[in-house]
Amino acid sequence: MIDGLMMGGLGFAAAIVLVLLEVPVAVALGLVGLGGAAMILGPGAAATIGATTIWDSLTNYTLTMLPLFVLMGNLAAQSGLSSRLYRSMTTLIGHRRGGLSLATIGASAGFGMISGSSLATTATMGRIALPEMRAAGYSNALASGTVAAGGTLGILIPPSTVLVIYAFIAEQSIRAMLLATAGPILIAVTLYALAVWLPIRLGWQAAPERARADRAERRAALRELLPPLGVFGLIMGGLYTGLFTANETAAIGAAVVLAYGVLSRRLTWAGFLEAAMDTALTCGALYLVLIAANLFNFFLALSGLPFSLTSMFAGVLDSPLTVILLMLVIYLVLGTLMDSLAMLLLTVPLFVPVAQAAGIDLIWFGIFAVMVVEMGLITPPVGMNLFVLKTTNPEIRMVELWKGVTPFVLADFIRLLIIIAVPAIVLWLPQNAF
Repeated sequence: MIDGLMMGGLGFAAAIVLVLLEVPVAVALGLVGLGGAAMILGPGAAATIGATTIWDSLTNYTLTMLPLFVLMGNLAAQSGLSSRLYRSMTTLIGHRRGGLSLATIGASAGFGMISGSSLATTATMGRIALPEMRAAGYSNALASGTVAAGGTLGILIPPSTVLVIYAFIAEQSIRAMLLATAGPILIAVTLYALAVWLPIRLGWQAAPERARADRAERRAALRELLPPLGVFGLIMGGLYTGLFTANETAAIGAAVVLAYGVLSRRLTWAGFLEAAMDTALTCGALYLVLIAANLFNFFLALSGLPFSLTSMFAGVLDSPLTVILLMLVIYLVLGTLMDSLAMLLLTVPLFVPVAQAAGIDLIWFGIFAVMVVEMGLITPPVGMNLFVLKTTNPEIRMVELWKGVTPFVLADFIRLLIIIAVPAIVLWLPQNAF
């Protein structure tokens, strides 16, 4: 048993090292999982487990929504929904002080929802929105802080591939996970708006007003907002009313976006083929990640490491708040080293048993974990989003980045404190939906 525990600890450390060396997450977890299982059970048994895991992952009915959600996002991108979202919000609120920052946050959330990566969203919006804000006279700190923080919202907004993957690994209802995001999203949008408005109001950041768009332009912008809002409303409305299952919602969402692209003539045949190819490549990578995560989880279970970790936490399991705070610190440290998906895949197999033993609801814990993981990506001085933005915009000083992102980090902390103090904000909708 001691050898198994030692092997589990060494395997977990090896997985972290491989991820930090920029080995693909699927390769890192798969190699450690298969290698560890082979050392414990033997090569023949490990090969059998590997084949079974691949088959189970590829034929899992619940996961059929994953390629449909990804296809929906790619069709939306090819139909111009994401780019039009930014232009529409800029037209509607860009004339106000801080309006461009709010538009960037909204567009970043929409792009993050499609890409599934905060790092990719930060890099993309850094090229699109950052020059426009700086040209409008926004301070470097406010402009860069807005871009770095904006992408962290997208991972929480349905359809979220990260939440779907968490629900699969933790064996939770995907429908319940997606419904649980409603309260935290509303709080996040409100607090991020305050994080933009207060520094401007207090004179800490520069954000000049701009000329207001005329009435015709505002009406056109409102029309452009209707399709993305309609798709989001369809997803949440269908899930809440129970009219659709999560899988049916994904299929209907993809069909609606496809119909919009075709009827509006904004989706070309070449765009459709590119969306289909991007979906195939993305889903291939996601399924590899899921297979590798299952192998890694099986190896950790064989080693007994999750159960030993639960025993180590035994002294504080009577205090769920202490357990939550310890996990918060660990996630903030990991946020300086790796992307959100890698963090969750590495930690969920270890933290879920501890959360269960402490009496923490796993739906609530999933929302908490995703929020903390994303906060770690923008926490100074070494959040990964900050380094991505600095790399793509080397003229921005790190001190300006830290200054600009600090109000958003404080907003995230306040949001965490709110859901810790009032768990019903997360749990009420999943528990009371039809």
